[in-house]
Amino acid sequence: MEVNLKPLIIQKYWLLEGDRQPVSSGIIIVVVGKAFLYDDRQRLHPGESAWVDQTQEVLAATKESSLVYHLAVTGDRCPLYRQNPEQLHAQLRRMSTSPTTVKGMLRQQRLVYELLETLSHEQEKHVFEQVTKEWLQQLGDNRPVNELAVELGMSVPTFNRLFKERYAETPKAYLNQLRIRTAKEWMLTSPDMTLAQIAQKVGLQDEFYFSRLFKKRTGSSPTHFLKRASPRIGIASRLLLQDHLLALGLQPILAPSYPTEYGASGLPVFLTDLEGTQFYDANRPAPREVFESMQLDLIIKTPDLDKQHDVSWSPPEHVLELPRQTCWSEYLRLLAIATDREERLEPIMKEVDRLEQTVRERIAWHRTGTWAVVWIRPDEVRLYGTGQHTMLDFLFQDVGMTSATGLPETVYQSVTLSELKMIEPDNLLILWSQQTDIERIQHDAAWQTLKAVSTHRVFCPDSVDWDPWGPLGRIHMLRQFLIYIEQDKRLICPWKLTGSSMSFLSDNDYHY
Repeated sequence: MEVNLKPLIIQKYWLLEGDRQPVSSGIIIVVVGKAFLYDDRQRLHPGESAWVDQTQEVLAATKESSLVYHLAVTGDRCPLYRQNPEQLHAQLRRMSTSPTTVKGMLRQQRLVYELLETLSHEQEKHVFEQVTKEWLQQLGDNRPVNELAVELGMSVPTFNRLFKERYAETPKAYLNQLRIRTAKEWMLTSPDMTLAQIAQKVGLQDEFYFSRLFKKRTGSSPTHFLKRASPRIGIASRLLLQDHLLALGLQPILAPSYPTEYGASGLPVFLTDLEGTQFYDANRPAPREVFESMQLDLIIKTPDLDKQHDVSWSPPEHVLELPRQTCWSEYLRLLAIATDREERLEPIMKEVDRLEQTVRERIAWHRTGTWAVVWIRPDEVRLYGTGQHTMLDFLFQDVGMTSATGLPETVYQSVTLSELKMIEPDNLLILWSQQTDIERIQHDAAWQTLKAVSTHRVFCPDSVDWDPWGPLGRIHMLRQFLIYIEQDKRLICPWKLTGSSMSFLSDNDYHY
């Protein structure tokens, strides 16, 4: 009898924050870290799995690496529940990714059915998670933990232990964190609500206790938080101008984000202090109904928008159209003038100048030969020129890198490794690249022939979120750059090696 079997396609992906991996229909299983299904807006924790209907993007949701398996399973679907990630990983490791014999393919099919049986088993923990999820969604009910424990038939210590395993915090700490985050959303989206009404919405009957808790958790009072959100500003732009506004002490109500570039949050790490702000995907048309419902005092618009992003439907007196600028500091200056925050400009610029001067003093570009900047992407290698880009202006003009002969006159161009070898810079600076892409190219024989590789002059800082197009992004990049210089002695001026101080790296040096 002829048996017509095909091996099941099993893919294993290591993802870093911001990585995106297209996957076909089947099952996604997370065994380490967290992942995010972009189209479904679904977050997956270790041990969780999900059916994929069509090609989507799986995004790592944390700084740590995430290990995700994809099984191209078809046919009838079973419900999927969270399981022990170590057990799932052990089962997945037993599966051969490419069996070549009938016996091997039969064994793989058996293991797949065993895995599906495991995934479809509804454990007690699933019931626990359903109950706690509903509890966290109904903040106004203010149900005590002991009542939940009785409902689940367990002791309070057992409930607390399971909760901390799942949410990495005690129930009280996590609930208060969620209350403050939700309160910020209400405060920004519903300006007519009083603090007493918001306190009740999040399950706190005492307005004064709410204010004390808010200040304890955030470092500022609710009144001060609301002042930062006044005037009520929305950003209609493909630029992350919330960087400039935060530096000026303002928090926008509505702002752009890039989930495909920065993971589930849609923002680089230096823009995390935006709880309560509503975001829209800048790669998609601006959501008119959202702009109109936010009771905005001001919409900041830049000329990078296409017709789909137009905000001409807004009253002209509410729209500030910023002309295109070639320097980040000009956007900052224009926004400071428009919002009466000009007194904040000087301290911001002094901090940036101080850090830039420190980089120039500590780094020895002039002693290290010629340079080229590349971005290694999943499908290409981008070779950059020496200008028309904020990062390139900083490196080649402000800091003084010596450019290799033959760099493109445009911002960048895609090149092969053979074309890169023709330029043959003394040093290669790899920016914005994911570790998985760097590791892949290192196995290419042509890579090993590059002069910078053979002489160990390849520099690769962790720069995925480096974006010097705003004051906060620039300060973050400079501090990270200085840390990298300190760790890689090849870049430090010899006379700076002794008696060095890292005090300039402290996040407490300067506050906005």
